[in-house]
Formats: sequence, structure tokens, C-alpha cells
Amino acid sequence: MSIAATVKGVHHTALCVTDFERARDFFVKFVGFELEGEIDHRQEPELGEVVGEAGAMIRWALLRLGAHRIELFKYYRPHGAKDPRRQCDFGYTHLAFEVEDVDAVYARTQEAGYPAISPPKVMRGGRTKAFYLREPEGAVTEFIEFPAEASS
Repeated sequence: MSIAATVKGVHHTALCVTDFERARDFFVKFVGFELEGEIDHRQEPELGEVVGEAGAMIRWALLRLGAHRIELFKYYRPHGAKDPRRQCDFGYTHLAFEVEDVDAVYARTQEAGYPAISPPKVMRGGRTKAFYLREPEGAVTEFIEFPAEASS
């Protein structure tokens, strides 16, 4: 039985980080998100219950771009693993942003010093053009263009 009738839409994607300011600056200053809220040393008991980590203490922010939000977490306790995930590792692997001109975005990422995994590549028989980069915390962010839509 589906819950589709009760789902209003996607609200946010959460990202756990170690250098909070660096990650926030990437999304706010580079990508263009707006800061909706931020709390340092957040530790209400319900937080630990919801995330399944009793006694959790975090630094938290909610960032918004259009209808989507990114929720940043920096855990003061408990401490988690710090190794970046590979794309072939189990679970969610990356966040993707649709852009109008992927080549221009790629040039801006290089000017800003964000390391791309590769330059933009045309894929799916010309229906997409995309590249991945590792944002400052090591998580993968994709920028994708759908050039076939523009010529339709």
C-alpha cells in the first residue's frame, strides 16, 4: 500500500559534515542557497531519539534553494566515521543540481578551487551532460544539464 496520497513533496536532503563553516559556505556562497536557520550545540532529548543517537549534540543549519533544502549536521557527539563515501558504496551517494550550462558551472568550480572528478561528459546518447565534484567535505555533488530539452 502506497503513501503517495500523503506525500506533499521532497523537503530536504541531510548532510553530515566536519567543517561546518566550509560546508555552509560552499552551499550558500557558491551554489546560492539561503540560510533559513542555524543552531549551535543543539541537544534536545527528542533529537537523539529521532536520529537514533541518544545524547546527540549537533550544530545544525537549514539551507534553501527554490523548493529544496539541505540540512547540515555537525555532530559534536557522538563522533562518526569521517571517510568519504564512494559512488559504489551502499546508500545515498550524491546530490544533483540541474543547471542551464554545465560547462559554465564547471569553469566556475575550477576557478573556485573545487576539484571535479572529471570534466563535463555527454551521456545517455546526448540527453545529458554532467560532471561530479567533491564538495569541501568530500561528499559528491553532481551538476547536470539536459541539452536535448533545450532543443525540443
